[in-house]
Amino acid sequence: MRLLSLSCTGGRCCLIAAALALCPLNAAAQSDYSDKDFSVRLPPAFLRFTEVSTMGGETVANRYSSASNPASAGWTALPTRLGIVVVPYYSAIGFQKGQWLHLTGESLTWFSKDWGAFQPTLSQIRSNNSIGSDGLSFDYQVDTAQFQWGKRYGNWGWGAMFNFARTQIGRDGTTIQNIPGIGPMPVGVVSDSSAESYRWRVGGLYEPADKWLLGMIFEYGFIPYRSRSVATLPVPFVPPTVTYQEGIQQQFVLRPGVSYEYAPLSSVYCDYQYGNFFNSRDSLVDQRFSAGIEHRLLEFLLVRLGPSMDVRGNVGLSTGVSLLLGPNISAECGYQYNMLPELRPEFGRSQTFQGILSFRF
Repeated sequence: MRLLSLSCTGGRCCLIAAALALCPLNAAAQSDYSDKDFSVRLPPAFLRFTEVSTMGGETVANRYSSASNPASAGWTALPTRLGIVVVPYYSAIGFQKGQWLHLTGESLTWFSKDWGAFQPTLSQIRSNNSIGSDGLSFDYQVDTAQFQWGKRYGNWGWGAMFNFARTQIGRDGTTIQNIPGIGPMPVGVVSDSSAESYRWRVGGLYEPADKWLLGMIFEYGFIPYRSRSVATLPVPFVPPTVTYQEGIQQQFVLRPGVSYEYAPLSSVYCDYQYGNFFNSRDSLVDQRFSAGIEHRLLEFLLVRLGPSMDVRGNVGLSTGVSLLLGPNISAECGYQYNMLPELRPEFGRSQTFQGILSFRF
């Protein structure tokens, strides 16, 4: 899954990119990232949106789910006849100021005996076209195709991922802008933007001792974008201003992690993520620590709890449950609160709801 978009207001072009799924609570020392350009704040936020809360926890040292680490797709063999898993899923992010993003996805995993696990995924993201704090609507559409592979070699596991996403975004309405020599003035804006993103991720797993698992991923991505914006001043005989912008945004992400399975289907884990997001206008170094515990409360019920914190003091919380409904079916539910501090200046605090079904054949 991948989330990215581009907007331009009165000649100001903003690239929205990512993918994302963790959720921070406020901390006393928190920072709202308002010192950074919107184009570099959105990619790390939406990368977390794509990390669904599922069995094994939101860690790159996951034995079951490949949401963070493609090597995890091939680590645990499936005890089924065909080695196939079909997974439909849904995620929704609701923001304090009324914006909603709806993500639907379809994933298929085939666990072959000799070549590892292969996992193609499609996903679609749509917004509710609501009005933001800047007075503009937010019509957001993303279509994503992703392919992952993972294979285990004894105590080692390796994996790779390629993700392609195409985004379109439209914004229109009236916003207040500071016009040089005049001061604040309402400006009518119509903006259309498009972008494509290309992401490559490699991951590894290593079991140094019984019950311990180390994981790491490295990702590189680049995003060519284009935008056209028309700004109209409420001044007679002044023609609209038309602005075109294009460029490329890039990102590097490195994330190591460790997990310890203290009982069957019960583990604790801890990750650190470093991300560098930059374009011609600005750059952002994003660093975040996360930890969690997954405990098998009942034979059919697993529960998860995972706090996180970035280096600016924004603390977050992610929770989830896994329901083992039978030998060939399971369900996952997740909830995350205010996990996107990078977006708070524009959209306010967020809540994320996730639902996943897994059918094994």
